[in-house]
Amino acid sequence: MPTSRTYTYALSVIISLLTVCNIHAQNKKESSAEEKDTIQLFRGAAVSYDLAGTVMRMVSDYGQFEAGLHVNLRNKYFPVIELGLGSALHKTDIVTGVETKVNAPYCRLGCDFNVSKNKHDIYRVMVGARYGLTSFKTEASGNISDPYWRDALPYSVNIDKCFWHWTEFLFAVDAQIWGPVRLGWSVRYKMKIGSSNTGYDTPWYIPGYGKNGNKLGGTFNIKFELGRKNKKPRE
Repeated sequence: MPTSRTYTYALSVIISLLTVCNIHAQNKKESSAEEKDTIQLFRGAAVSYDLAGTVMRMVSDYGQFEAGLHVNLRNKYFPVIELGLGSALHKTDIVTGVETKVNAPYCRLGCDFNVSKNKHDIYRVMVGARYGLTSFKTEASGNISDPYWRDALPYSVNIDKCFWHWTEFLFAVDAQIWGPVRLGWSVRYKMKIGSSNTGYDTPWYIPGYGKNGNKLGGTFNIKFELGRKNKKPRE
């Protein structure tokens, strides 16, 4: 049978192991706290430009010219403001026979969150949200065929100060290409909050939001980022 000396030895081994584990956990906690304290709150700022919106306007009948300002907080939180000019010239719709013109500014406010395992890496995986709003004037004109008399009836609507606001939820990826230059893309899901003075239920195009009825959108951004150099995370 085991002697009391054996029990004492086993107990001392268990106590030693528990002590070592406790010391290791405490050191790890202190190291993490020290690392967190060494990461400055303000890490820098960046300006971005959406290339996709410009190309879309050049090759289609609507698009936007958009720039953004991003603030880097601890390489994890990125408050952002996006400003742009939405433009559309939709010539003679094949269904309605109406031409639509829109040209107005818009604004989005929001924040992105870096969900990468290593937030100091040159690659970032982001999730975020935006609140967007715009006030615009829209013009619609053309000839509508009378279904009974088969005549072309002139149609014209001019609406001033139409207000529209919405939310966006996004998933984005970007990476450092060279020095301060970064490239990235985002996929966005949009939901209308409300509107006023539209004059009719479905404006064809809303600056910053896109074509009415399209809930999915995206961007392809070139970004210039300036800030403090990232410190290597401690092992």
